[in-house]
Amino acid sequence: MSEAAPVYSAPPKEVVTPSVQVKETITSPAEKPKIVMPLRSTLTPSLTGEVKTQEELLEEEDPYLKGEDKEDFTMDAFLQCWSDFAAFAKKEGKKTLLTVLTAGAPRMLKPYVFEVIVGNMVQENIFRDEKPVMLNYLRSALKNFTIEVNARVDEQKVVRKPYTAPEKFQHMAARNPQLLELKSRFNLDFD
Repeated sequence: MSEAAPVYSAPPKEVVTPSVQVKETITSPAEKPKIVMPLRSTLTPSLTGEVKTQEELLEEEDPYLKGEDKEDFTMDAFLQCWSDFAAFAKKEGKKTLLTVLTAGAPRMLKPYVFEVIVGNMVQENIFRDEKPVMLNYLRSALKNFTIEVNARVDEQKVVRKPYTAPEKFQHMAARNPQLLELKSRFNLDFD
């Protein structure tokens, strides 16, 4: 016979919660504390411990090559470099950029400033994204760092082609109003 050991349980303790009075203060919107940010210095520490000025940081973020060269070039030389860059875009598989580059030759607005006409905003965005690479190539190949190429959107209205017989007749009658007279004189209709 084995006797089980008696199990003792502790009497339940009373849980006492202190009574705390919470005093709410309502502040009006005019009494909000002002947050004062210290002025940012022109020196910025980097992770390596180097301290860089704002000018140095801007130069690091600038995607364009810098140079002092300002050699003259012919329009033929520019167009040759332009087509070379188009071949590069084709090789890289950038079809939209290739379309922009080959749709029309850039037009010179003033010395070293060119304009490319694009068909829509998507092409302009692609051109703007690829502009640093393109300008770096053109500037270094032509040894002129003042070259600038900008895009201008020239959205054309889509001309709807006439498909049905009445649409074709209206299109022809707009060019030759005498067709309306012939139609009414001979009482013609569409099949």
